[in-house]
Amino acid sequence: MKKNVLIHLLAGIVMLMSSVICSGQVFKTVVLGSGGGIEESNLTAYLISPANSNEFICLDAGTVYSGIDKAVRYGHFYDVFVPPESEASKTGYIFRELIKGYLISHAHLDHVAGLVISSPANTSKPVYGSPLTIQQLKKNIFNWEIWPNFSNDGEGRHLNVFEYKTLIPGQAQKIEGTRFVVKAFPLSHQEPFQSSAFLLGYLGDYVLYVGDTGADELEGSQNLEDLWREVAPLIRDNKLSGIFLECSYPDERPDTQLYGHLNPKWMLKELNKLAQITNPGNTGDALAGLPVVVTGIKSSWKEGGDNKYLIYKQLLVSNKLGVRFIIPEQGQLIEF
Repeated sequence: MKKNVLIHLLAGIVMLMSSVICSGQVFKTVVLGSGGGIEESNLTAYLISPANSNEFICLDAGTVYSGIDKAVRYGHFYDVFVPPESEASKTGYIFRELIKGYLISHAHLDHVAGLVISSPANTSKPVYGSPLTIQQLKKNIFNWEIWPNFSNDGEGRHLNVFEYKTLIPGQAQKIEGTRFVVKAFPLSHQEPFQSSAFLLGYLGDYVLYVGDTGADELEGSQNLEDLWREVAPLIRDNKLSGIFLECSYPDERPDTQLYGHLNPKWMLKELNKLAQITNPGNTGDALAGLPVVVTGIKSSWKEGGDNKYLIYKQLLVSNKLGVRFIIPEQGQLIEF
């Protein structure tokens, strides 16, 4: 019992600290959706902007409008003022005007549901994704069968709310309406599914968002190793402000049932690989203090089940790298 109380207390302190506005921060993130799986009101989505700006890009879009509304009620958009001539609420203004585009890691429903459901009230915006992600959005969602075609391409009449922007892996591309540059990298999300990681750059500083992925060893790929080799020099130069990395299940979940996701054991193995690539001579200090936002934790349907704190405890106990794990909550502000 005392251990459980301590874990809850420590997790609460970490979440509180991650919401504090500190000087020298480069990026700010508003958590629109922190979870995954069965909790349809709280699915993966994060607004991110430079710390001194309200030009947001949305990283995935599982939950959008209701996540903004919760963050507004928490007071995290205190510096946003709706023009007097606008008819919008603050939530509506942020949703329609301040989100400049969407970066979609893959087209699974828990990463695009908010984008789809809110599309009739949205304003014209680019949607960025890999060639496969864009193809799946065209073919399977915005097709006048599952949903009207709110895009500029694909089946039937085009309502032109969203403009598809294909990201070429490894090629830097400007995100329209923002000061961000993005570079996409392929991920394996259990064959035949694929996902993407996004390296966002702003004036020489970077943040890495990793979509759903399995560990290289389980996936039979080297996608994560290639990604780690890309970002290791940024860590060495103190230019990587943080990583968003998914961890869907606790360690009790068998490897055969991870379905292209990570658990704490495999997440730490991959981070150890990153540390080894970053500083082979001193892996213990290679990632010390690096913020890692733990995304995509799937809710438990069991009585008393609490995957968030179970995953956090398992990460905390085995964290020999000094990584600063952040367990996000919907509506939270995180700055790094």
